[in-house]
Amino acid sequence: MLIDTIKAKWDKLLEEGLIHFYQEQNKEMIWNGKTMTFCMEYVPERAKRVGCYQASTHPLGDNIINREDCLYDFGELALLANNRPVEKYHSILCSKSFIPQNEFTKDEIMAVSKIVEETGIRSFFNMRGTAATLEHFHTQVLWNQFHIENLVKVSIDENIGYLPDYPVGNILFTGELSKRCDLLFEKLKLLSESKLPLTVKDDGNLSKTPLFTLLFWENNILLIPRKQETSSRMKAMVGGLELSGYFLITAPLARENPFEGVDEKYLIEIIREVAFEKEDINFLY
Repeated sequence: MLIDTIKAKWDKLLEEGLIHFYQEQNKEMIWNGKTMTFCMEYVPERAKRVGCYQASTHPLGDNIINREDCLYDFGELALLANNRPVEKYHSILCSKSFIPQNEFTKDEIMAVSKIVEETGIRSFFNMRGTAATLEHFHTQVLWNQFHIENLVKVSIDENIGYLPDYPVGNILFTGELSKRCDLLFEKLKLLSESKLPLTVKDDGNLSKTPLFTLLFWENNILLIPRKQETSSRMKAMVGGLELSGYFLITAPLARENPFEGVDEKYLIEIIREVAFEKEDINFLY
């Protein structure tokens, strides 16, 4: 019932023109690889979005719940429609009070993971420096399964494991909510204090500590430490969407053939370019 209510409101906003989504303009290509599926979508309307970088203001306004595009009040977080979505029902979960994107606490991450587990949505967290363009704590929300979900999982113990067939280093946290989040933050502390090279941001500057991407589905949180924000191959920032196996392009070289030169190997190379190899993050296990 909750999901139906949220989707009905999203559909109404689309009807009213507040959401700019023109599915007939989009093109999609799917590669079924040996271990996981990759998808690339051309969404020309997405190129018109504008990021909010202000740190001293409230980029989403002072009363998020009363915004026209607010889909649902989840208590600590609110669900807002993404006005230039990558797919139908694409939304964002954001803090109702202003929190800079990289200054989140365990409370915000627990709230996201709890909502994901209870509703069946999928979500991913980009930091400023790993493709986030909104300076207000938020995660992106999708309604279809991630391509990585069918990958083989190896358990180290009851709550920690990894995806051995995923192209780069990763740690999977699972199990009960507070336990998986406690363990995640233990590893994030290790990551921040480590000698792992700092993340190279899109502007060429280095982050203060190594950055990362988080993906949420069911009772799982996948941590992917990040080497850099931007792919020289794709010439664009790479975030959780791409790391889930779903690549997005908004300005292809040839609109009549936006996927020219792209194959599974090319997409894997993009992921390996922006994230660390498995052996680089062994200290986190």
